[in-house]
Amino acid sequence: MDPGQRHRLERYAALLATAPHNLLSPADRGRVWERHITEAALVAERLGSLAGERWIDVGTGGGLPGLVLAVLRPEAEVVLLDATRKKTEAVGAFLEELQVGNASAVTGRAEALARDAAHRGRYDGGIARALGPVTVSVELVRGFVADGGRIVVVRGEDGPACVDVVARFATRLGVGDIHAEAVPDAVRTTWLVRMRAEGSVPRWLPRADGIPRRRPLEG
Repeated sequence: MDPGQRHRLERYAALLATAPHNLLSPADRGRVWERHITEAALVAERLGSLAGERWIDVGTGGGLPGLVLAVLRPEAEVVLLDATRKKTEAVGAFLEELQVGNASAVTGRAEALARDAAHRGRYDGGIARALGPVTVSVELVRGFVADGGRIVVVRGEDGPACVDVVARFATRLGVGDIHAEAVPDAVRTTWLVRMRAEGSVPRWLPRADGIPRRRPLEG
């Protein structure tokens, strides 16, 4: 990252650490840079150039990893989606203060927004972390990603095992080229479970509001 990007991300770390909302666990407030910003930056680095692409971060929470992705990849447009308004309002304020012009915060349920013609299959890539079982992340992200687009799920130690789980449902989810990639130098074990969207979004995806989390495909 260049000095300007680092300055923005350091300020972002400070904003996250002092936010009045529960954007992070209390234990993480004192190690935002080491535990979250660095990890998100390493993830962004492994995505390579995103020139002219449109990405969505599903379940962004306080803006991780999507806000970091937007700062480090100014050539891409990034939508930061979360169902909780107080979180998207906070992220929107972060974007304004940090002058990140290539990102926007959107409030909504992924299950509903992925049925909106303005969003369904309209993205070149989608990313998610901390959404529960891996198939939940894939189901919620897949509805936004166009044929041939990339889907990235940030996982911990179970990353390699997630490949087999997703592969069991690959046809139903409309994905292929499923593989796990380690993220070296992260402060905790981090894997990217990566895949490609194949064909148009399956008609059944995503299921109705709340069902993916209540009834994940892998049971």
